[in-house]
Amino acid sequence: MSAFGLFKEPKNIIELFTFDLTTFFYEEDYEEISFEEQEGLFMIEYEKVLPWIEIDLFNKVVFRVFNDKKNIVGSNHINVNFPAEPDHTNMANIKKLTHKLFKIYGWDDENLGEMTVKDETGFNNGFFERQWTLGEGKNVYSVRLIYNTRDGLSLRILFFNHLLELIQK
Repeated sequence: MSAFGLFKEPKNIIELFTFDLTTFFYEEDYEEISFEEQEGLFMIEYEKVLPWIEIDLFNKVVFRVFNDKKNIVGSNHINVNFPAEPDHTNMANIKKLTHKLFKIYGWDDENLGEMTVKDETGFNNGFFERQWTLGEGKNVYSVRLIYNTRDGLSLRILFFNHLLELIQK
């Protein structure tokens, strides 16, 4: 918190963004970018270009929504992906984001905290990954920061709907 008490430290990944992820479908300014159906399971991806760059890295967000015809009483499974702008993907921005995620969630699944020399070497060689598996019981979700030379950098929230249930949004 700042000296004046105006800044509140984020408690979860949603609070890192100024764009309210829970309002993704409120406006018709998103686009369906892909649709697949396999054995009664539908996967639809929707993309929204954000009006600003979030966390100095991301200017769009993709919601991947899964719907299972056989599970009519369950909720849709939702993953959120923030693909980074290539010209904003640099070690300084990745270090900043990793630091923020570490402050919120602590040690990742590999017991790593801040960026390491090994992480920087991996990034420079074309692959870097961090993952935090969080929640409990039926409300497990994951936050994954991944970089590879083919797809670039992305920040993913797997089981986003579980995170929303945990924080009561």
